[in-house]
Amino acid sequence: MFKLGEVVIPTDQDYEYIRKLCEDNQGWKIDYEKNNLKVWTKQNDLSQFNMIRARAEFNDVSAKVLYDVIQDGEYRETWDSKLDSAIDICYISPNSDIGYFAIKSPKPFKNRDFVTQRCWLDLGENKDKILFNHSVNHAKFPPKKGYVRGLSYITATLIKPTSPNSCILYYVTQSDPGGSFPVWVVNSTTRIIAPKFVKKIYKACLKYEKWKAKHNPSYMPWVNPEQFKMPRIDWNDIQTLDKAQLASNSVDESQISENQIQDNDED
Repeated sequence: MFKLGEVVIPTDQDYEYIRKLCEDNQGWKIDYEKNNLKVWTKQNDLSQFNMIRARAEFNDVSAKVLYDVIQDGEYRETWDSKLDSAIDICYISPNSDIGYFAIKSPKPFKNRDFVTQRCWLDLGENKDKILFNHSVNHAKFPPKKGYVRGLSYITATLIKPTSPNSCILYYVTQSDPGGSFPVWVVNSTTRIIAPKFVKKIYKACLKYEKWKAKHNPSYMPWVNPEQFKMPRIDWNDIQTLDKAQLASNSVDESQISENQIQDNDED
């Protein structure tokens, strides 16, 4: 599997690894279960932040709609209130690119940003869809003033259709938001953040087809790579990802208490 900072063209073996990561129950500890959503955690040596896995059943959302909602950057701007900005930097292959995105953190935390290689594979109508990303270092997008650079060790999505109009979402992530976070933030991820994310993306799916019909309905570069507006990768821009250097530029937020948080996200 890809290492931090490594930029390569994804293979069938990579996608199969992601599928197994999402579906394999071994070593996971159930931390949250309500209605059609389950959330597990797993510890490893990569980070103090656990790996998180969510499984959600969407009984009235097709696999295609869910896949398109995740891929459609223009639509995401309408439903993801945490998104600060997103830029498509360059493409590597018809199903892989490098992108920058910044997310809004609840005050008084600093906002976070990431640079990742993204990969995707749609196996066809009423078949599985797989997406994943990991952090890389691009020369034209160094750490930015006012933001803390985070790391995605792996963030993966597996969408499995259960009928023409229903599907199962698997979502696995292990990320380090950078800086020094208090322990309560780590503990709140499974009981608050993961369920909230699933709820928001489900709501977005219900409105997507009506929205897309009025907003560039034929523009789907994740399906039609000839529609890419970004340049092809310049391999000279790919640099080593130095975790130690990122850590030296981070901030200490470990003393922030839960009652200090100002979060205007109402979803």
